[in-house]
Amino acid sequence: MKGKRVPIAAQCNDHTAHLAGIRPKRFFTDAAAFARSQLLVTEYYGFDAPNNLWDVYNIEAEALGQKIIYHPGGIPDADRTDPLIKSPADLDKIKAPDPYRSGRMPWVHQINRIYMEMTGRPARAYFCAPFSLAVNIRGYENLIEDMAERPRFAHRLFTFLCDEVIGPYIEAMRLEIGNPGLLADGNDAWASPPLITLDMMDEYVVAYTERLRHRLGAKVVTRGNWGDAQSRDPERFMAQKLKCSPGFLSALDPDLYKIGPERVKAFAGEHDAFVTAGIDATLLYSGSPKAIAERIRHYINTMAADGRLAIYLNQIPSQTPPEHIHAAVAACRTYGRLPLSDNLAEMAFEFPQRESFSEFLQQRGEHLI
Repeated sequence: MKGKRVPIAAQCNDHTAHLAGIRPKRFFTDAAAFARSQLLVTEYYGFDAPNNLWDVYNIEAEALGQKIIYHPGGIPDADRTDPLIKSPADLDKIKAPDPYRSGRMPWVHQINRIYMEMTGRPARAYFCAPFSLAVNIRGYENLIEDMAERPRFAHRLFTFLCDEVIGPYIEAMRLEIGNPGLLADGNDAWASPPLITLDMMDEYVVAYTERLRHRLGAKVVTRGNWGDAQSRDPERFMAQKLKCSPGFLSALDPDLYKIGPERVKAFAGEHDAFVTAGIDATLLYSGSPKAIAERIRHYINTMAADGRLAIYLNQIPSQTPPEHIHAAVAACRTYGRLPLSDNLAEMAFEFPQRESFSEFLQQRGEHLI
């Protein structure tokens, strides 16, 4: 571990658009503006992983015909008050999307091409996991009712989404990127207690992640689930999450803070899993830089001694003060050096004084118009 440190990354979409002065509708439809600004924000904050995640929950739904609302001040979202599938009979009317032509799927391929051209590094294949996609085109209440009263239809819907929508889309991304074995990373925030029970997690989340993996190979994961503290059985829920993302346990605030990082790390140690600790978006937005740094120090102190920890900023809200994010990165750099100091609380920590993003762009000779 000598010379290494705990890495930090983030989900940063509408915050990037805000910093760059790009209107959200353009940000989420102009591949060049999206890719360039995301890479510049990555460099500005010093994230250890490229900030290239798009509004991943919307792409497949929009390609199927689901109405998407482009909010003027934030990230787009599916209009679940007007679901694409209003009744089970509507499933038979839907055509599978063309992963090269439908909706903004071509936009995703453009982003990945531009990213590879700009960095010389391989792009990533992100997708919306089956459960969250089903919620976005059927509506949450309707889907839960289907599971209880029409399970045969619910399974037919999930099978269609896996085999006719998500699978071909992942294959297309891998082909365009030029790596047929590339990790496909699915996001599944809707598959979280108390929105679902743990029995539902087994039947509709774990099972259909494994269905995708059976078709596409071992490098398919779904994650981003929260609700550990409301699951009634956090260890069972964490075991289910490991089935969806073998070897890597994602534990996100506020649940990580509520159940305690010691408990999460003990479980991860028993199952030989790497931990990603997600920092609360509310804390990032409205907490003080001191509170943000202390949260990160606490997680590093309790979970990073073996070097198997990453810090992840769950979602950076649009108008989050940049000094909050700089503080988070600085805290990770200061406290996360490996091997860890015996007493992190006594380490000197200085809150960074950084230039604005516009000044950073001027220094780089960059213009985002």
